[in-house]
Amino acid sequence: MAESIFSVPVKVRYYDTDLSRAVFFTNYIKWFDSIALPEFTDALGIDWQSFLEQNVDAVVANVAFDYKAPCYLDDVVNIHITDVDLGRSSMTIYGALFKEETLIAEGKLVYVFVDFSTRKSAPIPVIFKEKFDAHIREKKR
Repeated sequence: MAESIFSVPVKVRYYDTDLSRAVFFTNYIKWFDSIALPEFTDALGIDWQSFLEQNVDAVVANVAFDYKAPCYLDDVVNIHITDVDLGRSSMTIYGALFKEETLIAEGKLVYVFVDFSTRKSAPIPVIFKEKFDAHIREKKR
């Protein structure tokens, strides 16, 4: 299994599947973006609401995922964040999804921080970088 700096389980629900009875491929990305990343930032004590109040948010700029195996109704998928690269205004989150020991999908999402008042990229908030860096350093020991 891939080295993980954070993980969260997701149980496959009926609405996650398609006519083939497997999870529809975009749900892996959705889980990663809307479950794993928010759970990770919550665990780090990052108050995303405070960024929004400052007109700053992170938007998805690029997605790249490779699909390896299907999963089905009632399977439990463990979503792992395996690494994070922080730039000036962007971050790349790398991850892998597993069903038990089987790799289901792996890839990355690139986010760009944006100032909504100007609609231009914005530097990653300092507190965000500090909390990510501290967690990643601790996990890589």
